[in-house]
Amino acid sequence: MPEIDTFQPEKRTLGQLLSSTSPPIRVPDFQRDYSWESEQIEEFWEDLVAFGAGGPTGIAGKEYFLGAAVLVNNGTFHLLLDGQQRLATTTIMLAALRDKIYEFNDNAARQIQDQYIAFQDHLTSERVVKIQLNVFDRAFFRDYVQSLPRVENIAPTKKSHSLIQKAYEYFANKISDGWQQAGGGKKGFEWAAYVTQIVREHMALVTVVSTNERSAASIFTTLNDRGIGLSTTDLIRSFILQSASEESREEIIQCWEKTLEACGSAIAAEGVIRLSWVAEHGDIKARALYKVVEAAFKEGTSPVAYSRRLRDDAILLRQIRDADNEDSDLQEYWSGIRILKANAAQTLLIAAYHKLSPEEQKCLARALVALAVRHNIVCQLDRSRYESTVYDTARQVSGGASFEVALNELRKISPSADRFTSDFASLAFSTAEHAIARYLLTAIEDKMAPTDELSVAGSSKVHVEHIYPQTPPDDYRWQQHADYIGRLGNLTLLDKRLNQGIKNASFKDKKVKAYNTSKLELTKKLLLCEDDWLPESVDQRQKELGEIAAKIWSATLD
Repeated sequence: MPEIDTFQPEKRTLGQLLSSTSPPIRVPDFQRDYSWESEQIEEFWEDLVAFGAGGPTGIAGKEYFLGAAVLVNNGTFHLLLDGQQRLATTTIMLAALRDKIYEFNDNAARQIQDQYIAFQDHLTSERVVKIQLNVFDRAFFRDYVQSLPRVENIAPTKKSHSLIQKAYEYFANKISDGWQQAGGGKKGFEWAAYVTQIVREHMALVTVVSTNERSAASIFTTLNDRGIGLSTTDLIRSFILQSASEESREEIIQCWEKTLEACGSAIAAEGVIRLSWVAEHGDIKARALYKVVEAAFKEGTSPVAYSRRLRDDAILLRQIRDADNEDSDLQEYWSGIRILKANAAQTLLIAAYHKLSPEEQKCLARALVALAVRHNIVCQLDRSRYESTVYDTARQVSGGASFEVALNELRKISPSADRFTSDFASLAFSTAEHAIARYLLTAIEDKMAPTDELSVAGSSKVHVEHIYPQTPPDDYRWQQHADYIGRLGNLTLLDKRLNQGIKNASFKDKKVKAYNTSKLELTKKLLLCEDDWLPESVDQRQKELGEIAAKIWSATLD
């Protein structure tokens, strides 16, 4: 006989839901991480303040409706399928109230802790939390919010952790301000107690409880279809965990923890998931990512194998972004890919990592940088062609294509030597593009240097210098000022202190006060220019730089 799925809708206050729900509330690991931003936090607080503005008499018999919470009671705990953000945020606010009240009345603070946040089971010595978040937020939320005293010296490692921290700090500041405005001391305590009363007795939700755990996945999917706003990352992680066998879930969760840890706050997890997928299967648009991945799992893709691959790719992408490699050449190539904003190249680097030898990986990285310089920067050809070629080449390598095949695919779109020389002659950069100009000049400097003993210091110490100044005196301003000011031939590298000392000086003064002191070949060579610096000087220097650049980034990508 099939198991009957029953739903029991019931109105409860937040206080009732947190204090008396038995078994306790648990957020499934396939659910999203904590995600409320400042806007939602502020709105939550302002709604509470507005509702309570009339005082105890004004709110008597009234309720503030917060929405719905959907739970599945499996006998051991209540799976929370919808309502996590509201309940977690309420817990954070109660923790901030608890901590402020603790300064005046520790017994009252412990009452809030025991009834609504977490209580200590003295028989088992176990601390039982009222709501437990998913595995990715669980430990941080427990220590930073649900412990008394809180563990304050723990650093957030995920975006969701930072949001939890910001929410607590916001509530703590608002509660401290309200305490003081009420008069502090006993009056402040009474005000905080009133706020707590609003939360526990007047903020209400409609809770829908299912008695069949098997309905969890279908309810979750239905809620998403109706717009609970899960991200692609949430959806994919959820689907994988729901699809996986019970014995494999722990490893999958660990893989996803490592993936999100590698992403950190600076890399969007969705972007990593897409790049990893493209590296193996070819191009796919972000908006279609979930449906494509979902279809692949329905066709037999292993949840564990996929999670392992994603973890490895996320770690590799983090290393590429940070140019973190013991090989100095790879450091240089990876750094170049980041500076040149050739993000598509990362997909081929991922594919090469899984399929090619270390030396072939290095050669391919060098070719990708050369192609980015030639195709994207100097010749300014269609970047979508660069991306599609790299994506397709990554797919071929993942499918078993050799290094030689991959290199030949890239060579097909490499601009000819004549096209490179012609376009390089007019190459110019705005101030906002100085990172790319600096990258090109540094590579040319390294090529010009007689030995490898010196290297160009970072941008904080060595600046991009305009030989003909950006704001020249009126009697020195060229008629073709706009055409020449950003030309690469008019740019060089110069020590920060020397650069600040000459500013808008004439070329002759710059040579005496700065250029003759520089140890960079690129800048020292300017001393050979005996005449004044003129537009034709820029043309000549840019031609010479182009000849060097053609050797560094050859048309054959060697």
